[in-house]
Amino acid sequence: MGTMGWPAGPAISKRFKPTPIDSDPNKIQFELRYFPLCAKGLGPALVAEHSGLLWAGNATVGFNSATDWAALKPQAPFGQMPLLTVPAASAWTSSPFARAGDEGRTHIGQTVAIINYIGKVSGTEGETAEAFATSQQLLAEGEDLFNMAVKCLPTLFKRLSDPAAGINTTKGTAADYNQFWSTSLPNHLTRLSRLCRGGSFQPPARATSPHLPGELYLWSVLYQFHLIDSSVFASFKDLGEWFERIRNDPATQRVTSGSSPMGELRQYFLSIDSPEICLLGDERE
Repeated sequence: MGTMGWPAGPAISKRFKPTPIDSDPNKIQFELRYFPLCAKGLGPALVAEHSGLLWAGNATVGFNSATDWAALKPQAPFGQMPLLTVPAASAWTSSPFARAGDEGRTHIGQTVAIINYIGKVSGTEGETAEAFATSQQLLAEGEDLFNMAVKCLPTLFKRLSDPAAGINTTKGTAADYNQFWSTSLPNHLTRLSRLCRGGSFQPPARATSPHLPGELYLWSVLYQFHLIDSSVFASFKDLGEWFERIRNDPATQRVTSGSSPMGELRQYFLSIDSPEICLLGDERE
């Protein structure tokens, strides 16, 4: 049996059967909280909005990271956001994720875990082993690109290092910034383009299938680069077509416009000459 069309055998079909959290589609299935920034908030919000499940986010739960995070932080498994909260109906309240004194909810941390959890409960994780593996590859690539950006791009909180001026941060220098755009990112986009045929990471027969969670996370990282340089896909036709297809999806539009349950998510990574660098802080070593 060939795999180009990703057919699902009986065992695979059973394994990848959607497992909704709650059978009532009118109930909130999970809550997502993060700072009001794209960064690591955009990806999970996209996966949630594309999942088809009813969910709540910063805007709909009234979460204000400036005033509410300190009290919530002890409940987060790793003391950080994004944080996904699942109601007691999940039947996971006896798991290690449930904290003593808060058995009515399950808290899940780490971006990758959150994205995979939403994919699992919504049935969008990939209905075959090949689709699931593709999603995981793109998810891992998105993480690699994000970590590169953390090192090489200035943000609302941190500027690039400039040893000659006595500025030392955990980020690289202007030379690292330029290398990111001229060499490092194009190398990654070239490899991605080899996988993205005809504007899709999925086989032609499945090109119109729901977007895989890994695709959406990868898109969320590339979107943040696109905000800095809108010509980033100029030399990558198929990848650009894929990017635009997800960008124009109504679910994506709701998230990027700030009208999803997550509310507005502000641009985090910035160009080297942006006046907003360190607008919200100036973290140095």
